[in-house]
Parts: sequence; C-alpha cells; structure tokens
Amino acid sequence: MDKEENALRISEFISKSLDDCLEEGELQELEKWLTEDERHRELFALWSSTELMERKAEVYERLDYMRVWEEFRKVRQDKLSARRRRIRITWMKYAAMFIVPLGIAVALLSKEDIKEEKTEEPITVKAGKSQAVLVLSSGERQVLDWGERSIEDGGMKISADSGRISYDGKSLSGAGVQDAFHMLEVPRGGEYFMTLEDGTKVWLNAATRLKYPVVFASGIRKVILEGEAYFEVKKDTNRPFYVRTEAGNVRVLGTSFNVCAYPEDRFWQTTLIEGSVMIARGEEKVLMKPDEQYQINLKTGKGELKEVLPELYTSWRDGKFYFKAYTFEELVGKLERWYDFTMFYTSESIKNRRFSGVINKHEPLQDMLKFLEMTSDVQFNIKGNVVTASLKNNK
Repeated sequence: MDKEENALRISEFISKSLDDCLEEGELQELEKWLTEDERHRELFALWSSTELMERKAEVYERLDYMRVWEEFRKVRQDKLSARRRRIRITWMKYAAMFIVPLGIAVALLSKEDIKEEKTEEPITVKAGKSQAVLVLSSGERQVLDWGERSIEDGGMKISADSGRISYDGKSLSGAGVQDAFHMLEVPRGGEYFMTLEDGTKVWLNAATRLKYPVVFASGIRKVILEGEAYFEVKKDTNRPFYVRTEAGNVRVLGTSFNVCAYPEDRFWQTTLIEGSVMIARGEEKVLMKPDEQYQINLKTGKGELKEVLPELYTSWRDGKFYFKAYTFEELVGKLERWYDFTMFYTSESIKNRRFSGVINKHEPLQDMLKFLEMTSDVQFNIKGNVVTASLKNNK
C-alpha cells in the first residue's frame, strides 16, 4: 500500500471514529497507527476537537453526506457505470475532498510538522455565498442576500428569501409592468437562484448578469445573459424561450441546459441536459441533443458540436467543481470568480499544467489549494485575496 492509499485509509478510519461506527478490525488498525508516532496522536486530537467540528458543520450540512459516502464506496469497489468511469478521476482524489474533511488527508501527507501548521497566518479568502443585486426598471438597486424581503415594481410582487428570488405572475396590475425589465447581477464570490414570471428556474453562477422582462410577451420569452447560468425552462409550445448572448443565441421550448458565456473565457459553451435546443449564429443553426455541447472558440470564432459528460459543466450548481484535464489557467479562472481572489504565476508554464479531480466548492480556499498541491508540482502562497503560484522545485 503506497503512502497516499495509507493516508486516505487512515483518514477514513478517523472520520468513522468521529461517528462511532468503526468496525473491530478498523479500530485495531487505527490504534496501531496512533502508537506509531506522536504526530499521529496530535493529528487525531486536532480532528476530534469540538471546536473544529463545529467550524466545519455549516459546510457539511450543505452536502448529502451519506449519499456521497455510498457513492465513494461504489467507486472504491469499481462498481460505477462505464459512463462515470470515463470521467477518469481516481477515487483517491475524489475521496480526499468528500469522504472525510480534506485537512485529515492533507495533514497525513504533509512533510511539515503539525505544530508549524498551527502557526500559519489565517486564510482570509472564503468560499462564495448567495448574494446578488436586483436592478429594477427605475434603476433602483436592491441588495439581496439570505434575508427575507418583499419588493414591488409596477404591480409585480417579487419575494426574496434564503438566497432565491421569485416573481408572482398572478399579482400583475397596470400596463407599466408589461414593458418593464429587470436585471439580476451576481458578483464575484456569489451565486443566486431565481424563478421567472413564467415558472422557468435559473441558477446564476458568480460574475453573472441576467436581463429579463418582468412579464414575458405573449409570443416570445427572451432573456440576455452574460456569465454562466443553468436553466430549467417551463414548457410552453406557444412561446419559445431564447437566451441571447454576445457569441450566440439559444432557442428552446422546454428543457434543461447550461450556458457559459463569460467574455474573458476562451470558449462559449452550451451544454444540454435534457430536451432539445437550437443554437443560432447568424445564418448557422445547430440542433443539439442531450449530453451534447456546442462550443465556440471566442478567438477564432470556430464552433464545434461534441458529446460530453454534462456533470463536468453543471456540477457547480450542486456545490462541486468537476475538472477533467483542465489547464491550471482554466481551473483558476473558475476558482477566481467563486472565491473572488487574484492569481499570479511565477512561471508561465504553470498555466499549462493539467488537472483532473472533484472539489467541494464550499471548502475554504486554503483546503482547496492544499488539494491542488497534493496532486501537482505547484505550490501556493496566500496573502489577503492574492495567491501566488510557483513550482515546488523553484523555491
């Protein structure tokens, strides 16, 4: 058994011991490990502390822990479907972020003394949260967070609560609302969920803006997107739904899909989960089927239709990031928007390093970067909201 396998195995035992569900053989192996090294006992005491567990509780309450646990057990037993195996993510990378708190496995593999780790500067960069700004038709800006509030604009009642906003299409009064437009702006370090007047559900990722009519017209439903959003469109055969972006337009009747349209990214992407959509670019029209993605190279303008695993492009909605052979530059672009930090590179070659894995996006940035250090030859230094990446052999 190599070092990483042993570390993850002990991590699992520590996690199970906290839930008092260790089997006899596992308990004996854990006790043997504890007697081998004083540092092992210090680490076990650290992760058994009430203070640390309370600090982690909020993050883990957001996950369906038992469902994820069973999923990992299936991965370890090599019982996943052929389709999921194609993701090519090793079970150890997957488990390191989800079976147990990441810090256990990281600490076991770290060459640093545990006492030195306790003296590190606290990390100030936190994971993103539900936050947005609603721009009304008058230009008035309403800051939205987890608080409950009720807003009215031109006869339309809008309710915001617990990181979501919804429009009540039955509360219309006056002709002004028919021509009114709103915009929902989600900043870096944020995400938000909304329900449009027709019942369409939209999840907005960080650094995203969505402009939409307060009430859709009788013959068409159209929104304007900059950034990334996941749509579950309410079916209405008499009113097709359009998502307009700078690079192309998406036409649907009733379906689920993800649009990634950040102007600073290399690619514009629409990924179809179910139903069908039509991509329109000038005279070009492309009909998509489920599990397909249409991608546009924003530099060359070239479009490409291909089969993909939708989870790689929609997992952000479920609190995770999937990466498959991403370059560090592509990966960091997503992390910068979610954690609202800036990355600097001491070597341009770092940008082209490849990374595959699964990351819990609600973990602190410190844990996220330690995970990347474990699986690459890159190391990170954090100061405030600035992160510097360097190669380990260039200290």
